[in-house]
Amino acid sequence: MMALYNRSVGGGTDINETFDNSSLSTELLEKAERELMEKPSWRDRDIQALRDMISDDPDLVSRSDDAFLLRFLRARKFDYTRSFTLLQNYYMMRVKHANIFKDFTPSALKHVHQLNLQGFLPYRDPEGRAIFVFRGGLWDPSLCSADDLFRANVICLEKQIDDPLTQINGVVAILDMKMLGFHHVRHFSPSHALKVVSLVQDSFPARFKAVHIVNEPALFDLVLTIVKPLISEKLKKRIYTHGSNMKTLHSHIPSDILPSEFGGLTGPFSNKAFIEKLAEEEETFIQSQMYGYISQIAEKGVKKTVSLDTFSPYRRVCIR
Repeated sequence: MMALYNRSVGGGTDINETFDNSSLSTELLEKAERELMEKPSWRDRDIQALRDMISDDPDLVSRSDDAFLLRFLRARKFDYTRSFTLLQNYYMMRVKHANIFKDFTPSALKHVHQLNLQGFLPYRDPEGRAIFVFRGGLWDPSLCSADDLFRANVICLEKQIDDPLTQINGVVAILDMKMLGFHHVRHFSPSHALKVVSLVQDSFPARFKAVHIVNEPALFDLVLTIVKPLISEKLKKRIYTHGSNMKTLHSHIPSDILPSEFGGLTGPFSNKAFIEKLAEEEETFIQSQMYGYISQIAEKGVKKTVSLDTFSPYRRVCIR
């Protein structure tokens, strides 16, 4: 039986329980103000400031509805300049890695998600943080490429960051490296490592609060050797290695919300429920491909003078 955590900050709540900015608890709003410099009375002004910065970039066609912009403001503690840089990086990554973000939809990644390698757990931790699981050691490179694996992980993050609870409380990740072998590591080039680190540190509007690595073999030291020079000191301090000792993992994440693979009480890991929810967002991901830098989206037929009537109820995008 799952313990009752602080539900006022989303702790222990069902990951599918729907929240929006108008339904946030007083305690959660206080946490947002304390940790993120967010004040409800200033929110409209702050969103408009970021929207104006987007309008001043003639090459960028961005979503500019309130819900979308809030995730960038929250990820950078309502610093306009840093929030705008993050938003630019978010879209620029799609230019630099156009092959990865082409056909970036749940249906295009169904063959990866059905392998049950990644997804968010059904419940949040006591701090209200969403828990992402990636079982990289079970990946079979003959079934999907490293790029498709990356795409499948990112689209899960895209789905989860819609939730204000996740925007405010953040994300923790459990990386299961059980059965990791040389046939995996040879696909993990420095360029691929840079892509992963760039997403986490500079190009995605989420607060990554902790990374827990479990069941890592000695070979994993080689992966860390590739990655560590790319990681900021702040992120390095948030990486924990546990080996096969799940009790140390439980000191961070209670066993009653973890699957049995991690010594938990919720049964075997399954991404089925989360992926079914993700599939319901197919049209949203299709619409999202109409945004980006002009050079990137020109081939999709989106013109700077076109008004895109999407993402209601706001129905406004900054297109010049």
